[in-house]
Amino acid sequence: MATIPLPACDAGELKRRLYDEYRVEVPIIEWGGRQFVRVSVQGYNTREDVAALVRALENLLPDKSAV
Repeated sequence: MATIPLPACDAGELKRRLYDEYRVEVPIIEWGGRQFVRVSVQGYNTREDVAALVRALENLLPDKSAV
């Protein structure tokens, strides 16, 4: 499990778009005025699942260098 900081974004909108557009469901946490994605890879997840999350975040986040 890892908690990864995100650039400033609308956490609710990011979570919605991750699911609606990419069928990726992960917790987006707001804490201390910052946003984080919490990733927990399980035995049934594949490398392709992780790559899909990374691609989705690269496409949706305003600061592409943050991923």
